[in-house]
This record gives sequence, C-alpha cells and structure tokens, in this order.
Amino acid sequence: MFVQNDNERISLGNGNRPKISLYYTYGLNGVIGSDFEYHKLEVGIRQSLKMGLIGRSAYSLTSGQIFSALPYPLLKVHIGNETIFSATNAYNLMNEFEFISDRYVALNYQHFFEGFILNRVPLLRKLKWRLVASANVLFGSLSDKNRELVPTFDPRGEPIPLFRALSIEKPYIELGYGIENIFKVFRIDAFHRITYLDNPDVSKFGVKINFQFIL
Repeated sequence: MFVQNDNERISLGNGNRPKISLYYTYGLNGVIGSDFEYHKLEVGIRQSLKMGLIGRSAYSLTSGQIFSALPYPLLKVHIGNETIFSATNAYNLMNEFEFISDRYVALNYQHFFEGFILNRVPLLRKLKWRLVASANVLFGSLSDKNRELVPTFDPRGEPIPLFRALSIEKPYIELGYGIENIFKVFRIDAFHRITYLDNPDVSKFGVKINFQFIL
C-alpha cells in the first residue's frame, strides 16, 4: 500500500506478509572503460512475524550467484563490522574483507521479546528495557575460476590474510543477545562468533552499541 503525492510515493508496508525482491545485474564490457561482462542474480525474502505474548520476530533470507569469472572487487564481498557500533546489515564479528563468494545464502534473524521477560521483573519494569536475540548465518562458496583470480601475495611478496572463501558445508555463524530501549535511544548487544575461529585476528566475542528511537 502506497501514499502518493505528485512525484513522491511513500510505502505503508505490507503488514505481516513477506516481501520478496529480485535483483539482476548485467555488466557491460567496453563501456566507459569497463573491462568485464558479467551476470549477477540475487533473490531475497524478508518478513516480520507477530509471535503473540513472546514478542515479534523478523528475518531476512537472501541467496545470490555470480555466473562469470571476475576479480574479487566484483564478487560478493560479505560485509564485516570492526566498529563499536552494531549493524543489522553486517556480520558484527566478521573482519572487513574476510570472506568473498560467488554463490551464497544468508540468513539474518532477530527476535524482539518486547516486555515478555523484563516486564516480569518489578525493578526493571519501570525502565521499559526490552530483550532482543539475533542470529546471522552465512553459507557461501567460491568457484575455482574465481579462486584463481584472488591475490594471495601483495606487490612486496607478503601473504595477504584476506579474501577467504567459505565452505558450503561449514557456514559462518554468529549469535547475539542484548537490551534495547535503554534511555529510549540506546541498544547494547553481545555477540558470539561460533565458526571460523582459527582465522587470524578474529574476535570470538564482542559487545557493541547502537542508537535507535522506539515509540
């Protein structure tokens, strides 16, 4: 449902029904200095679900594939987050440029308990804090034709500890839990990284903050 005024159109959402998106990208070779022709396809579904007394859940499921041999900047570079701020569109304990894929399936899940637990604690009820839980799961793979294009050494001959490929049998997983509505604007989350703990310079646990307004 939309509200439209002249050239402005505002979405009013679609209730609890899932929102499905489809993105196709075609890269042109030889246009404005471009060097590659390629095809990318991504399908996504997201939905918010009311769970009665236990609160509300929201999930986003995305799957994509790149059909051409490309250098790593044009592949799917999964978004890591090395800041102190949490981000729902990133992997909060993944390093930046840690993983790349040409086939992937990603699940982001959040559950908002609202007042289900903390409202039962008399001293916390007046604070109106809300518990949240989250899970990020990422399956991915990198074909041999693209793996051969990923640099392993820099110009000085030093090994590059970036741009790893995921195993389709072993997903990247991180789990989180936290409290929102702190002073009406703060959210604090604690995250645990479950897999790929042997990669260099990774954080197995982290606490991050965010700012949000809840009416």
